[in-house]
Amino acid sequence: MVTNPVANALARAWRRVLLAALCLAAFSGCQSMATLSMAARSGDTVLVGLSGEAGEGITNTTYEILRAEDVSASITDSSGTTVNVTVRQVFRVYADPTANVFAANKGQWLAVIDLVNGSGNPVPLSTGAATLNLSSPKLIDNLAVDTTILAGTGSPHPFTGIENDLDKVPWLSPAEQALVTVSGETGGALVGAVQYQFTVDAEPLVTNSGNILSAIEGAKLVGRRDISFMSWSNPNPGGGTDLHVVMTAPDGVRKNQLKNFDMALLAGRLKREDDPTNYFEGSLKSALFYDTEGALISGLGVTVGEVE
Repeated sequence: MVTNPVANALARAWRRVLLAALCLAAFSGCQSMATLSMAARSGDTVLVGLSGEAGEGITNTTYEILRAEDVSASITDSSGTTVNVTVRQVFRVYADPTANVFAANKGQWLAVIDLVNGSGNPVPLSTGAATLNLSSPKLIDNLAVDTTILAGTGSPHPFTGIENDLDKVPWLSPAEQALVTVSGETGGALVGAVQYQFTVDAEPLVTNSGNILSAIEGAKLVGRRDISFMSWSNPNPGGGTDLHVVMTAPDGVRKNQLKNFDMALLAGRLKREDDPTNYFEGSLKSALFYDTEGALISGLGVTVGEVE
């Protein structure tokens, strides 16, 4: 059987998930048809469930990543007047891994919406029942979400006070990334492990404080909990940065479960690139798959998507 060299490694994705989980655990795996704050004033912030994540039994999207710029929002008040409002952030949350709910590792996409216009000013709204309208080319069905408008004028929620009085909501949004997907034939074998190597031309970045930021990082996507993930990077002797990733599944993965070996590539230097779209183009140098007996498997291919 394939040994598991990373049995005690924590996936980078789970570290991000733990921060997100404080926001909402109970809504994992289904979309909310009402704002989480049942009533709001003009200028206030509301939180809305958009969809379960792609690949779930209950989902409103076929896309792996949703972002604020993908979603448009307007609100129709009790007088029938419709005005555009601002989608501040879109992020995904998960239930606590010990939660006593079905499929606790399934995600829920949420949108933070401020009832303000593009200039940040509260929009004029009549009090009473209202409908928040959400549309996106990445949603299967646009959403009409019930809420109630109260008298008075509020202001967008700062979401501060957790640590150092900083707004942590932007930290929850997905990083710019490229998805690495696996496809092909296994020949009937159970896939027990994969070893990836990626290389980018960019060098590690040394910050003013002396910390070294890798030019490329790997992140595990949420999936089967028994699949471990380990990654490390180092300078390439010929220039640039190498990323090595090892994923293992001691009980094996069948052809229809290959998605469990998908992952994401992150780059801390993307914001410094004039055009990051093709940052990872040609970065895949090798992908070796092994069955549960340790033998190499041919017939499987790997695709590195564009940065999104």
